[in-house]
Amino acid sequence: MRSRMAIRGNGWVSAAGPGRAGLVCLLAMGCAGPGPTLLPAVPAKIEPAAGGATLQWYDTNGDARLDYAEEVGADGRVGKLRYSTGKAIEEVDLRAIPPGERRDLVLILDSVPFAMVQQAWRHGGFQFFPRPTRTIAPFPVLTDPCLVDFFHLLPGVAIESDYYDGKGQTRPYDVYLGGGVAVWHPRVDYWLSHTAHGSAYLDQLPWFDHELRRIQDGFDRSGKTTFIGYCVGTSALGALRGWDGHAIGISRVDRFCHAMMFRTRGRLRITLLSDHGHNNVPASRRIPLTDLLREMGYRITDRLQAPGDLVVPEFAMVSSAAIYTRTPAPVARAVVQIEGIELSAYREADDGIVVLSRDGEARVRKSPGGYRYEVGMGDPLRLTPILDRLKQQGRIEPDGCFADAVLLEATRDHIYPDAVDRLWRTFHEQFKHPPDVLISVQDGYHCGSAFQTRAVGALKAVHGNLGPLSSSGFAMTTAGELPEVLRMRDLADALAGLGMDLQR
Repeated sequence: MRSRMAIRGNGWVSAAGPGRAGLVCLLAMGCAGPGPTLLPAVPAKIEPAAGGATLQWYDTNGDARLDYAEEVGADGRVGKLRYSTGKAIEEVDLRAIPPGERRDLVLILDSVPFAMVQQAWRHGGFQFFPRPTRTIAPFPVLTDPCLVDFFHLLPGVAIESDYYDGKGQTRPYDVYLGGGVAVWHPRVDYWLSHTAHGSAYLDQLPWFDHELRRIQDGFDRSGKTTFIGYCVGTSALGALRGWDGHAIGISRVDRFCHAMMFRTRGRLRITLLSDHGHNNVPASRRIPLTDLLREMGYRITDRLQAPGDLVVPEFAMVSSAAIYTRTPAPVARAVVQIEGIELSAYREADDGIVVLSRDGEARVRKSPGGYRYEVGMGDPLRLTPILDRLKQQGRIEPDGCFADAVLLEATRDHIYPDAVDRLWRTFHEQFKHPPDVLISVQDGYHCGSAFQTRAVGALKAVHGNLGPLSSSGFAMTTAGELPEVLRMRDLADALAGLGMDLQR
């Protein structure tokens, strides 16, 4: 059931004709509502305070009088708030507020890359927060799998709204507009209705401001101890404007946090996180996957009957793809030869995973002792040097097994962070309808809808693949410092360790 706060705006609309070929997609522009209340981008006055701190003074209502200040300690973090009425000053020590007087606001931002938030924090932004944590998304790197993982709702339905359920291919726009794969919706208090997503992508900043305002108003009205809001607008800003768009979005969120602390007189804990990251390219080129596979001799269909039949979802514009087939091995070997496709993978009959690059092949196996990565040729995941080093350190068993936590630590900064565990879980744990072949696409390319690519225009940032920019989201909370790196599925538990219960 949709939240009562979901917006019923205009956006992607579908009308069905006979079969998938009769699907007509129309894009209608809707109007965004008013934007949020934000603090000014810079203080009106900065003055020294005791102990090496500084006071940042603001005029919050535009009457040319300084009525609010934040005391920034020598560590760069805000520790106290001051409210001036002209006759007296009220001081709020954030560390002295009783826990029972605080509420929690959780803001989930679509596609915001860790690297940009880390840079903003290092340059003096997000002064209420300790350093940001890098989160590693599941694969494929899409919103629904990530938030299903975050809220511990496994298995999810499928990678995206376009999938094969064993009987036939879904009508993806109907599934998408109905939120059929977004099983995490009941866990959040606000999200922008999928019917308005098209408008949000074509008119990014007004719609992002609209989302922030709805979250601000919803938090004020709800009275809930914990209020969770999700914004798609940051993804739109990044996709269409690149990292310049993300810089605008991050600045808005920072000012939003200052405004919320001001409005609540510090009786608030704020948690910010993204579902995943975003790459940064001049312009992403679409791979016409179904056309190329058809030219290779495969039959693209909506139902698997003969050995050469393929169901190939082409819905979102992302740097990953899924294929459903009864003959995964030859399909995976064929598709990895296509320009722009970096890796393919499929599940063998004995449950092992075969990973292919253009000139490499390896197998991933799992036993009670841990994972094994067995290279046939070429080392597609580029793990051999890392595994050799771990073996020398005695961190790999004689039979070649290693704990997944060991490889997470060793590959956190790798070209494919935590790839072994992520690939294994995609085929074995995450979905009711997993694909038969998975594809990771090189940065600079994307797969998916030709219609959406034409309607939206050139993409400057894409997500979906195993690469570090796409895979690395962020999290930070005023409740305390989180571990330096976390898998997305471990983030809620880490927040619970700081006193936050998100498993409602």
